This record gives sequence, structure tokens and C-alpha cells, in this order.
Amino acid sequence: MGQTAVTMEGRGEAVFWNPAGLATMQSSEFAVENASLAAGNAHALTAYFPAHSFGVFGGAVYLLDYGSLDRTDSTNNVVAQIAPRNLEFLASYSAEIAGSLTLGINYKLVQTRLSCSGDCEAVASSQGTAHGFDLGGQLNVGPDGALRLGVALKNIGLKLPDQADPLPARLVLGALYRLGAHVAGSGAARPRAGTPPNPGGEATAANGTGNGGIDVEVAADLDSPWRGEGESQMRFGVDVGYQRLVRVRGGYAFAGSGVSGPSFGMGLSSGAIGFDLARTFASSSDFIDDNPTFFTFHLTF
Repeated sequence: MGQTAVTMEGRGEAVFWNPAGLATMQSSEFAVENASLAAGNAHALTAYFPAHSFGVFGGAVYLLDYGSLDRTDSTNNVVAQIAPRNLEFLASYSAEIAGSLTLGINYKLVQTRLSCSGDCEAVASSQGTAHGFDLGGQLNVGPDGALRLGVALKNIGLKLPDQADPLPARLVLGALYRLGAHVAGSGAARPRAGTPPNPGGEATAANGTGNGGIDVEVAADLDSPWRGEGESQMRFGVDVGYQRLVRVRGGYAFAGSGVSGPSFGMGLSSGAIGFDLARTFASSSDFIDDNPTFFTFHLTF
């Protein structure tokens, strides 16, 4: 959906966008995610567990591997290889408040690692640790919950080693309107975390009307720096689903710095198993690698 995800709910993947979206998970979920980014390969493991009347608990591990960088001497011979990596651990909690409102929090521990092999006299291996938080909220509006509003404040207090200032915090605001829920007029309330899952292992709210028909979701996000420097981003997306089997997604991100562009993806689900695949197409000619590709496998139990 063009990365319009501050209103995402009912999936463990929401932890990276808005922890409040975890609160409506109906069943436990384990997921493996992989992305080939311009900066390197990213890998993530997530596991979340609804606890009846107490909300949703869980955690995630995220690794960004920038690959190996060659270090050469004055004659252009490779004398060493440098391998920078970022490793992030997240612990999350999310809960419903008064039915239509959900709140969530992430605690982050971020490690930056720089390893070197070969002639590393001028490049010392290093490791640093930083801490931070994400806060988020979501609100369903209307008797059928067709309109969902989301807000997330990310990277609060996060400071990376060797930086004079912490990473710039980001404030994300967004809205999603579910056409299927409105047209069908089902009026179904969102189930609370820990209630028995629907057939297919996914929440009704996360899949539209739950009436076996087609639903359409339209979303928009505004991502801006919070009390700091940086560029604002606008993202728009559309998600079309049939029953709980197939979803087709598309969107466009106005990200600035020459990296705006469309994205397309689809998701398949059968029983407790689901797959998602997406690809973005940046408009910048600065990228020499393939356009970023994202893959997710998730299992509910």
C-alpha cells in the first residue's frame, strides 16, 4: 500500500509502523520477513501473543546487513573487508482501551556493529548500543469502524554511538477507510485480543467485512520530522481483498530526495499460513541495485 502502514492492525508486522496495531491480533503469530534494500539486505523475526484481557505481548529482531566493503591500498589492491551491520531488538505491548481505541509501545535496543577482516590497522572493529521508544495509537470511528485513524511517534530518545544528536524522531499521522465494511453495513465490532480466531487465522477487522465478499481499503500517511531536521513524506495506498484468501495492493510514496515512486504487492492466505510479496519502484536514477523487494511469511497458532 505504498508503505501507508500507520493504520495497519491485526498483524505482527505492525510493530515496525505503529505498535498500537498489535492490539487487535486474535491469535498468536510468528513471522519471518526479508527485504532487499538499496542499503543492504534486511531480515526480521517477529513473535506476538495475545493474552486474554491483558493485551498483546511480544518482540522482534531486525538485522540490516550492509554487506562487505573492500578496503584498498595505494595500488588499489584489496587489503581488508569491512562489514557494517545494524541489529535491533524490540519488546512490545499493545492493548485496547474502551473498544475503539488502541495504544501501543515499543522499547528498542539498537546495536551498531563494524567488523573488519584482513589488514585492519586503520579500521578498528567497533560496537555501540542505543535505546529508544515508539509510541502509537489507533482509533476506529463510526458504528462499523470503517474509518481508522492512526498516529505514531518513533525513535524517541534514540541516540546512536558516535553521533552528537540522537536519530531524528518521526511523527506519522494517517487514516484508512474500508469501503467494504461501509457498503456491507455489517456493523461488526472489532474482536478483542485473545478471542478465538476466525477460520483462516486472521482477524475479521484486518480483512474487511468478513462476509466472504470483496473489500477495498484506501489509506494515506503523512510522515514528518519531530522537532528536528528532515524531509516530510506523503504516502497513499489501496488494498483490495477477496474473502480471506487474496489481497492485491498498490501505492505511491512522495518521499523526496529523488526516491519517490510506486509500489505493488499481493498477499495469499490459506488456513494459518500466509505470504506477502511487494516491490517498490524508486524514480531516482541514483540506485544502481534492483528496486527493493519485500517478502513475509507468517504463521498463526
